[in-house]
Amino acid sequence: MKHHTVEKGQALILIALAAIGLFALAALAIDGSRVYSDKRHAQNAADTAALAAALAYQRGTDINLAATDRATSNGYDSGGSSDVTVTVTDIAAGTNICPGKTAGKEITVKIVSYVGTTFARVLGRNQVTNAVTATTLSCGFYLKPLLTGDAVIGLNTQLSNSGGSTCPIDSGNGDWYITGGGVYANGCAEAHKDFELDSDRCLTSVGNANVPVDCIEHTAQLPYPDAAIAVMPPNPCDSTLGDVGITPTSGQTTFNDGVYCISDMDALDKKDIVLNNATLYVTDTNFRLMFTGQGGFSGYATQAGTFTGSDVYDGYFLVVAMHSPPCTDFNHGDQALLIRGNSGQDITGTILAPSACLDLRGTSDGHAMNSQIIGYTVSSNGSATLRVNFTASDNHLELVEPSTTMLK
Repeated sequence: MKHHTVEKGQALILIALAAIGLFALAALAIDGSRVYSDKRHAQNAADTAALAAALAYQRGTDINLAATDRATSNGYDSGGSSDVTVTVTDIAAGTNICPGKTAGKEITVKIVSYVGTTFARVLGRNQVTNAVTATTLSCGFYLKPLLTGDAVIGLNTQLSNSGGSTCPIDSGNGDWYITGGGVYANGCAEAHKDFELDSDRCLTSVGNANVPVDCIEHTAQLPYPDAAIAVMPPNPCDSTLGDVGITPTSGQTTFNDGVYCISDMDALDKKDIVLNNATLYVTDTNFRLMFTGQGGFSGYATQAGTFTGSDVYDGYFLVVAMHSPPCTDFNHGDQALLIRGNSGQDITGTILAPSACLDLRGTSDGHAMNSQIIGYTVSSNGSATLRVNFTASDNHLELVEPSTTMLK
C-alpha cells in the first residue's frame, strides 16, 4: 500500500500569518498616523486653551471657562472621546517668578483623548489613548521706575575717563550715600571717597568702574538716545491739542498744582524754587543754572492719586527736554544744572534730564533728594556730600503690561 503526502493546507496557514502581518502594517500606517495626527491636534488645542486661560486671568474673567471653551472649539469637550482638565496654581506676590514680583497664575491644561482604531481591532486594540499638557505663566501688570529702575542713572556712553573725559557717574571728591536703590553708569563710573549703597544694591557699570563698593555688576549698554526718547513724557508746552502745560508769570518761583512750562531756565538762576504738587517741564535747550546758598529746589512732584498708567506727568519733579548734542561741560551752556550748597534741600519726585549735566551736592544730615535722578552725566564736582533716599512710589512709575509665558 502506498501513502501520498498532501501539502495543499500549508498555504492557508501561510496566508493567514501573512494577513496578520499585513493587518499589523496597515494598523501601524493608518491607525498610527491617525493617533499621531490626533496627538498633534490635541497638543495645539491644549496650547491655545492654556493661552486663552492666561488671557482670561489678565482680563479678570473665568479662567476655567475660557480654557474649556477653547478646547471645545477645537474638538475636545470632556465628552466620551476626550477629557479636559484645567489646573490653576496661584503665584504669590513678592516672589521672583513674575516680573516685578507681581502675583500671577500658573495654568495647566491637560487633554486626554481616546482614538478609535480600524485595522488594529484585528489585533485586539480597539482604541489608543493620547495625553498632552500645556502650561502657561500669566502675570499681572506692574509699575516700575524709569529705565533700569536705579536711583541714580548716568546715560553718557563714555567707557573710560581717559583723556580727561567725564564718566556718566562721577562722585568727584564727595561722599555719596544712596538708599533704596542702585546706581547705573551707562559707561564708566568714578569715585574717590565714600560711596555707600544698601547691602542688597549694586553699582552697575558698562565701562570701567573705579568705585569703592562691594557689589559691582556689568551689563550691556543702553542705546542712547533711543532708550531716553522712549521714556520721555510728551511735551505739554508745544501748543498741541490737549496740552496741560501752564505758562508761569514773570518772576514766579513758587509753583502749585500743575505742570509748568519753563522756556527760560536761566531766569530761575540762584532763586529759591518751591514746588507744591507741581512739575517743571523745561523746554530751554541752553542754560547753566545754579542753585547756591539758600536758593534751591524744594517741594514735591505732581501726584495724581492712584497711578493708572494714564497720568503721564505723575511723580515728575523736573523734566528737561532732550537736546542734541547732549551736555559735555558743566561750566558752559548746553544744559547744565548745578544744585549745590543748599543745606535744607528736600526734593521728592523724578528728575529726568537725559541730555543734561547734573551737578548735585550739598545735602546735609536729615535732608536728601527723595528722587530717581536721570541725567546724561551725574556728578558732584567738589567735596560736598550727596544723599539720595529713593522710594519708587514717590517717583514716576511706568505701567508694564501683563505678560504671558508658555512654560511647556
